[in-house]
Formats: sequence, structure tokens, C-alpha cells
Amino acid sequence: MVRGPTRPLGGYMSRTNQLGAGDVHPRVDRARRGWTNGVALCAVVSLVGCASPTAPAVSAGTPDAGHGTVAAPPAQTPEASSLAEGDAETVESGVTGDATGGDGATGTTTFTDDELTAQGCALNRPAVGYRAGTSASSPTSASEPLIPCFSPTGFGGQESSIGIAHDGTVFLAPAYSPNGSGLARTSDYGKTWTQIVPGGHGRVQPFLYLDPATDRVLFATSTLNAPDAGSATGFDLSVSADEGATWNTQLIAPDVRDWIKLYAGPAVTSTTQGYPNAIYASAPSPISTPDTVIFPAPSYQAVYQSLNGGATWTEVSMGALTLVPSTAASSGITSSTTCPSSEWIIYGDGLVGPDGTVYIGLRLCTTVGVAISKDEGQNWDVVTVPGSSLPAFTGLLSPVTTNNLLVSEPLALDATGNLYVIWNDENGALRLSITSDRGKTWSAGANPIVISAPGVTSTIESAIAVRAPGTVAIAYYGSTDGTQYNGYVAESLDALDPEPVFSSAIVNDPSDPLFSNGFDNNYLLTIGFGDLDEAVQVKYAPGGDIWATFVKEMCVNTVTSNCTWDYAAHANSVFQGAAGRLVHQAVMDDDAGEGGVLSSTDAEVP
Repeated sequence: MVRGPTRPLGGYMSRTNQLGAGDVHPRVDRARRGWTNGVALCAVVSLVGCASPTAPAVSAGTPDAGHGTVAAPPAQTPEASSLAEGDAETVESGVTGDATGGDGATGTTTFTDDELTAQGCALNRPAVGYRAGTSASSPTSASEPLIPCFSPTGFGGQESSIGIAHDGTVFLAPAYSPNGSGLARTSDYGKTWTQIVPGGHGRVQPFLYLDPATDRVLFATSTLNAPDAGSATGFDLSVSADEGATWNTQLIAPDVRDWIKLYAGPAVTSTTQGYPNAIYASAPSPISTPDTVIFPAPSYQAVYQSLNGGATWTEVSMGALTLVPSTAASSGITSSTTCPSSEWIIYGDGLVGPDGTVYIGLRLCTTVGVAISKDEGQNWDVVTVPGSSLPAFTGLLSPVTTNNLLVSEPLALDATGNLYVIWNDENGALRLSITSDRGKTWSAGANPIVISAPGVTSTIESAIAVRAPGTVAIAYYGSTDGTQYNGYVAESLDALDPEPVFSSAIVNDPSDPLFSNGFDNNYLLTIGFGDLDEAVQVKYAPGGDIWATFVKEMCVNTVTSNCTWDYAAHANSVFQGAAGRLVHQAVMDDDAGEGGVLSSTDAEVP
């Protein structure tokens, strides 16, 4: 059962899990105004480790230092024999400092203002409220007090993905340094970041997934331009069952080359082996880009399944999801008017419902679609979101001149079966529609609501996450002038209402925008395997705080001679990886004395 948030008089309380046996609820004396971030007891699952390794100690540096010392490789632990074993290097970056709270127990951790400032939080810029509407959003009172935080990793990056373990450890990928391509980890709410380098990974189309049921971490990169890849196609996949201390790597999905997504959930009829969930990997075959010069045109969306925690993989879709517009039109999925042969079909991220149903969002030419499978990916139904409209794809150079062609992270599913779908429309507004019956009917009919903040005239890329029915978080790049773009994160407690209220904040310092002279995906350097920015992600931490991924352009307009950091020292990176965060304010118990204990509730995390 999922319990909604408790809001005591005068503030907002972080949701928490029940304490495990022997755990002590943290009592931390702080200033009268408290801020909370809940951390949950690590789940114990067969063959899945939950250790939280200690990062190597280094001297303090600036948040964008981006390089540091290499720790000795950890001892290797046994894993499935079909995986190639490899050690991980760790590199420390950022300002050093002790983690506040984070004892691995359930409950609330309070922070002083100084501690929040050290975490990159802006106490002087609390979230503001707005109400969504059919044609535009409008200002209103914020439904909860939230404070924005921004944490640059110090490492080179590109389109980033994020995972949050039960003990509050946050993983963000990719992270680039002279030591290699890997991911970044923080155990102190973004004050410091450690680079983890599993080894053998390139920089093309990185993707990270942390299974929230087990804390198993999966990190994948394309073999395109990868070291020692040779002529191999597919993805290098590294898997860690101990929060990045040790890794096992193998080559998967040999019929694909880019745009892979990973997600997990219960199997329907199959029997898992030594792992509780089925894990899925999906990517376009042979490649996503409709280019017939270098590669054959996209043919189908390959969907692979692992029933043993990522040790072995089997393709299950067998070409059932077409990427050919004319085939989609002739099969009745869409029309030739909406989907002419010159258009583009490309899938985004997916998810698995509690009953094992698999959902994948997609660009279905100029509309948004959802592919649904009730039998673990063997058969699919594709539905179109009414009223959805995307910018037209007119040719291979369209991504260079047109934003929002992709629907990268469009889906979230709550415990009662409400499927939330968001996208950036052809006019740059962020829109939402919800279905509770797998696409038969939609909340807004043919008029999906605008959920981007008032005054934002351009949104680029977007993501959504759900905490409980009606409680959702969104993230996107936004601009009020079409030139400077910032990172926006917002939360709604009543997203199921026809016109929900959102509490929203720019997470970075608005005086230092993420993009200062127009948004740049860096597509012009794609042919040279340059770093791209095609997606953001947003996730809830176990205690209810919100984390989102962004990049900051460190070389204006991705021109390497116009950089604000040392381009070579940061592994020739034009982008820096970064995390945005919204922290929930809590109310201290007046009867508990100075810095009293927070009142708290128990809740199950979905």
C-alpha cells in the first residue's frame, strides 16, 4: 500500500519507510528550521549485494575539478560465469566533506542551512507554484515548500541517466575523465562525486539503470568507437551487485548499435533464476538514424530479456515492433498522413508494471505512442496518445535544426495502474496525458494539458517519475527567451486532477544558465562520435526527495576553443554532468525543544 504525503501545519514532511529491526531512528539536533531526506534500509535479495563502498579520500577541490587520484581496484566477487570479470577504478572529484545522516537506516535525516548550502542548495530560491491548463499554465501558490539544489559532478558528461539505491547512494552516468569512461557516485547528497570506471567502455550512447527492487546497477555503452571493439556490434554491458565496488562485463544485443534503454520488473509466465525480476534491454536495429549511406535504415525495435540478473540475454520481440513508417501505416497502427515514408519512428525508455506488463514510449512519426506487451515482449499493442503532436522529421539533418524530435523518457506508472505520458510538443510546450486503462481512454481527451512553468516559452527534453498515485515529478530544460536554458524540476501532489498544481524551481543558478547561447545537442559532431545531449531523467529517492539529470555546456556552442574549463584535462568534454534536486522542508516538533525530532510517518516505497 502506498500512503500519500503527510503535510503538518506550516511545512512539508518527507515520506519515510519503516525502520528495520535493530535500526535506530536518527535524532539530529539542528536549527529550528529542518530539511529532510529519508534513506531506506537496503533490501536483502538473493544473490544481490547491497554494500555501500567507501570512496577513496582525496584533497578538497572545486566542484568542476573533474580529475583526481585513482584508488586501488577492489577485490573481485563471484558472479555468473557467463560475464567477463573486470575491476573498477575510482576517481574522486569535488569538495570533500562528511555525509550528513546516511546511516543506511530508515527515517528522516535533517540538515542545517549550512549543510544544505554545502550540498549546492539555494535556500533563497524556494519553489513557486503554478496550475497546469489546456493552453498554458498560470501562477498560483506552491502546494509544498521545496528547495532547489544543483550539484555538478566535476566530470565530463553527455545525455545522463541516474539511479538511486535504498541507502541514498546516487549514481549518474556517464562520467568522463582522463582515466576513462564510467559513472559518477555520491553518498553525501552531491557534495562530492566519485568516478567509477568499470573498464572497456566507449563514449557512444551511454545508459545507466539501477533496479530499484535490488539496487543492481547496469551500465551500457555502444561498441561504436569503443576501445578494442574491433568490428563487434552491440553494447558493452557492465553489471554490479555491490553498488559499483565490482563489475562484470559482457557484450549484448549484437544486432543494435545505439539508443539502448534498460528497465526491469516482474516476469509474467517465465521463471527467473537467482534474481527476482526480468530485465529488459531495447534498442533500434540496426541503428536509430534513418541513414542509408553509412548504415541500413532502421528496421525494428529489438527487445532483449534477461531472467538471471543480466548474466545472459535472449531476444524476445523478434521484429514485432516496426521502425518502418510505411509498415506502421499499412498495419493500422497509424495513418500514412501522420506517418509518411519520409518520417521517423524511434522508441524511448520503457518500464514494467507490477503485473509484468511492459510499456515503451515512442515517437510514432509526428505523434506520441505507447507500445504495450502483456507477454514479456513477444506480442505488442501500440496506442497513440490523442492530441499529441511532435515536430516533423524532414531528413537526416533535422536533429541539427529541430529540437524535441525524440520522446526519450515519456512514461511513469503508479501503483494503481495510472500511466502518465509527457512530451515536448511542436511548439515547445511540455504536455501531459494520463490513461488508467492502457490507452483506451485518456484524462484530457484530445486536449492534453500544458505542465511547463508560466513564462517558459521553450522546453527541450523531459522526463517524469511517480511517487504515489497523483504525486509526480518532472524535469526538463526550459527557457524564457529562447537563448538561455536552465534546468527545471517540479512536483505535483494532485496530478490526477484536470488542472494539477505544480511546485517548481530552476535547480541551477539562473544567473549561470546551463546553456548560455541557445540549446545545443552537439549533433554536428555526431559523425565524429561527439558527446550528445538527447535526454534528461528524473527519479524519486527512497525518502521522497527528487533527483534529475542535466548537463552544463562548458564550451559555448560546443566550440572547443571557447571553454570555461580545461577541455583536455576533462577528457575532451564539452559538457559537464550534473544533478538537480528538490528537497522537502520539514517541520520540527515544538515540544521537542531546540532542534527537536521530526514527526514522521511510515510508507511503502513502490
